[in-house]
Amino acid sequence: MSRNRLLRSSGFRTGLLYTVLFTLSVLVLLGVVYWQTAGYMEKQLRDVITADIQSLHASYHQEGIGGLRRAIEDRLHATPGNTSRFVLLDAKGNVIAGNLTLPAADIQIGWAELQLPGPSPQQESNESEDSHIVLGRGLNLENGDYLFVGQDAHQLDELRELLFSAFFWVSAVTLLLSGIGGAIMGRRTLHQIDAINRVAGEIVQGNLTHRIPTRGTGDEFDVLTDHLNRMLERIEALMEGMRQVTNDIAHDLRTPLGRLRQKLDSARRNAATVEAYQQAVDTAIEETDEILQTFGALLRIAQIESGSRRARFATVDLAAILDTVLEVYEPVAEEDGYRLTGKIEAGIQIRGDRDLLVQLFANLIENSLRHTPKGSHIEVTLQGHAHAVEVAVADNGPGIPEHARDKVRQRFYRLESSRSTPGSGLGMSLVAAIAELHSASLTLSDNAPGLRVGLQFNRA
Repeated sequence: MSRNRLLRSSGFRTGLLYTVLFTLSVLVLLGVVYWQTAGYMEKQLRDVITADIQSLHASYHQEGIGGLRRAIEDRLHATPGNTSRFVLLDAKGNVIAGNLTLPAADIQIGWAELQLPGPSPQQESNESEDSHIVLGRGLNLENGDYLFVGQDAHQLDELRELLFSAFFWVSAVTLLLSGIGGAIMGRRTLHQIDAINRVAGEIVQGNLTHRIPTRGTGDEFDVLTDHLNRMLERIEALMEGMRQVTNDIAHDLRTPLGRLRQKLDSARRNAATVEAYQQAVDTAIEETDEILQTFGALLRIAQIESGSRRARFATVDLAAILDTVLEVYEPVAEEDGYRLTGKIEAGIQIRGDRDLLVQLFANLIENSLRHTPKGSHIEVTLQGHAHAVEVAVADNGPGIPEHARDKVRQRFYRLESSRSTPGSGLGMSLVAAIAELHSASLTLSDNAPGLRVGLQFNRA
C-alpha cells in the first residue's frame, strides 16, 4: 500500500480531522488549567503585595517618612531571606530603605513585572539563572518619594514554564498518537476497499464466483459486505439463468424449427394438390404456434421474475381460487380416467396476484395429469397454520427421482431426454417463478408413491 494512497484515503483524512479537533480540545483544556492555576497563584501574590503596600502607606501617614523607613526595616529584619521586595526612593532617586536595587528605567506607577539581574533567593543551589522576575506595585508618596513593594515571582515563573512545557509535550504526543490512529484507520479502510475492488475486478473479468471476505466484527463494513455478497449471488444466479436459457433456447427450439423447415420444404417439393398444400400449411401453423407458446412462456417467466407484478397484489381468498381450479379440472380428469379430489380449508386469505395463482395451481394439476398413468389419484389440499398457509398437490404416479427434483425447476429441463412427448419443459419453471414472486417456499418430495409438491405462503 503506497503512502500517497494512504494519505489520500478518506479514513486517513477523517482521522486527521479528528486529530485536529482533539488537539484543539486538549489545548483549550490546558489553557483553562493554565488560566486557573497561574491566575490563582498570581492573585495570591497580588493580594499579599496589596496588603503590604496598604500597611506601609498607613505607617507613612501616621509617622511620616521615618516611620515608613522603620516599618520597612522591621519587615526585612523580622523575616530574613523572605520573598518580599521593598525599595523607598527620595525625589532624586536615592535609596532611603529596602532590599531592592531598582534602575531608573524600571520606576513605574502601578503594577509591574520587573526582570531583575541575578538569581532569585528562592532558587535551588544547583540552579543558575541570569535574572529573575519580581511582581510588584509602585506608588508615589505625597512628599514626592517613591515606594515599591513586590514579591519574588520565581515560583510563578516556574509554574508558567512547567505549563508551557506541558502544552508543548501534550500537543506533540496528541498529534503523534492521533496521526498514528489516523494512519491505522486509513489503512484499515483501504484494506476493506481493496478487497471490494479485487472482487469487483474479478467480476468485471467475468468470474462471478468470487465473494468479498468478511471480518466477523459485525460493523458497518461487514453489513455492507453481506449486502454486496447477496447482490453478487443474485447476479450470478441471474447470469447463470440467462446462460442456461440461451443454451436451452438454442437446443430446444432448433428441433421444432428444423422440423418446420423440413415439412415446408417437403410440401414445396412433393405436394401436387391444393389439399396437400393446405395440410402442409396447417401443420406449419401448429408447429409455429408451439414455438410462439414457448416464447410466450419465456416472456411470462421473465416478467414474473422482474417483480413488476407485485404492484397488482391484493388480498385474495386462496380457498376460493383452489375451488375454482378444481371445478374446472375435475371433469377433464374424470373424462381422461383420473381421480382429482380436494381437501380445502375455507376462509384462508393471502396477499398475491389472483391470475398468477390460478396459473400456478393449473400448471401443477396439468403436470400431474400429463405425467401420471390413467387411473392415478391427484389430491389438492389447503391447510392454514398460525402464520402460514400450506398448499399441496400430490399424486401416486411414478414421481421424480430425488436427484432431478431441483433440476425440474430449470427452464426446458425434462426427465424424458428424447423429448418425444408434447411439452416445452417450462411448466415447473413458471411455477417456481410465481412462488418466488409471492415469497412462497416450493418443495418437491416423495409421496410414496408419486410426487408431492408443497407450497407455503404467508398469511394475509
